[in-house]
Amino acid sequence: MGEMPVRLVASDIDGTLLQGGANAIDPQLWGLIGRLEARGVVFCAASGRPYAALRELFAPVAGRIAFVCENGAMVYRGGELVSQTAMDQAAAMRLIHEILADESCEVMVSAGGCIYLIPRIPERAARILPFVGSQVRFLQSPAQLPGGILKVSAYREEGAAALLPVMAPRWQGQFSVALAGSRWLDFTKATKGAGLAALAAQLGVHPAQAMAFGDNYNDAPMLDWVGWPYIMRRAAPELRARYPVAERPEPVIESLLDGTLER
Repeated sequence: MGEMPVRLVASDIDGTLLQGGANAIDPQLWGLIGRLEARGVVFCAASGRPYAALRELFAPVAGRIAFVCENGAMVYRGGELVSQTAMDQAAAMRLIHEILADESCEVMVSAGGCIYLIPRIPERAARILPFVGSQVRFLQSPAQLPGGILKVSAYREEGAAALLPVMAPRWQGQFSVALAGSRWLDFTKATKGAGLAALAAQLGVHPAQAMAFGDNYNDAPMLDWVGWPYIMRRAAPELRARYPVAERPEPVIESLLDGTLER
């Protein structure tokens, strides 16, 4: 077998590895990760989800892969923290209050290894739980939040895209603002691209040796950073025009391993 042209493979989760309402990773991926590992290639799950939720989702291989969590705000490899990028606390608190003032939204905050919800409508906030894993705490007020906020998310069941033209102009100078799925608008200081770059620096991997898969605008910084980007076919037309299109990551990874992948 010849030398692998790729040494790092990163994939988004929701809409990319999890499609069509799936809530569990296809076990086929565990075998592909093992084959990548045998060839010296690191697999990385890159998501807006928190670390605890990702470890649960990838339980069979969690100790062997890397994680770019919270849209790049936290990066782990082998259970060890690689990098962490906190938001300005005062600005994050102003943003949280702004989201809470919108009756159509719930706010989710990541800080100190936990996810915090401050429910406006408890039943609506409860519907967020399947996306965030077991490390969740409910608060009555933003004043109860700890320092070191990593990510703030606005959750809008009717669709988060409507929030973008209202909130992005006010906040994009301070934070990265990106749609993450149909119901989430995420605010971080980091991006998935910056998180993946931090991981790659530790591994000694250049962008030309990295592959990434995504389906939404919060994946764009990661796809722009790698030499081998792929966008899912169900992504927005604007994104499909920017990157090579794939149905799913697994067949592309299979072709990479078999040496049949064409640029």
